[in-house]
Amino acid sequence: MPVSFLAAQLRRTGVTSAIPLMAGAAVALVGKAAAAWSPVQAMALSFGLQQVFIICAGVSAAVAVTGDPLVELHEATPATFRRVQLVRAAIATAFGVVGAVLMFAPLHLAGVWMHDKGWITLLSPAGAVIVMAAAAFVATAFTGAVSTTAIAVVTTWVFLAMLWDPYVEPLLFQRGVPVLAAGALAAFAWRRLGDAERNVSRAVTA
Repeated sequence: MPVSFLAAQLRRTGVTSAIPLMAGAAVALVGKAAAAWSPVQAMALSFGLQQVFIICAGVSAAVAVTGDPLVELHEATPATFRRVQLVRAAIATAFGVVGAVLMFAPLHLAGVWMHDKGWITLLSPAGAVIVMAAAAFVATAFTGAVSTTAIAVVTTWVFLAMLWDPYVEPLLFQRGVPVLAAGALAAFAWRRLGDAERNVSRAVTA
């Protein structure tokens, strides 16, 4: 992949890509400060802030893959719109995973991460970031609308935070199943984005 192409996509995603980094660092700082409280209070606060971080990562991914006015231009080049979308989603995912590390490491070391099972627990926020980014990629592949993509991201977060994570164990199964499902849907979305004529017509009528 040409460096210039990757740099162009980094410029396109811009400050949006840095949102998970800033959110992860902010959660870590607040969580460490809360370590002076009782363990129950500190863990409750850090858990709530973790959910804020995951939403931030999902919104970052949604913004990265929507609102491109140059779809027709992309399809007229060897890059193609499909490749552009995949790279942007990958960038958002990478920044989100790094943000998850920035958040988890200090909270883990401070002993205020809820249900901490060691460093393997990093799979929880990192996996959630991957699933959220995949949701954004899939939603925009089928609709291209910012509103629909945002709804898909929020719905995915609600599913993970309220319907899946609290009831599913062990951790590898808890994160492995959603990540595998997200990967399968992303592969389907990749095929969907291969229709250049559809991509252009959708952008024109949007």
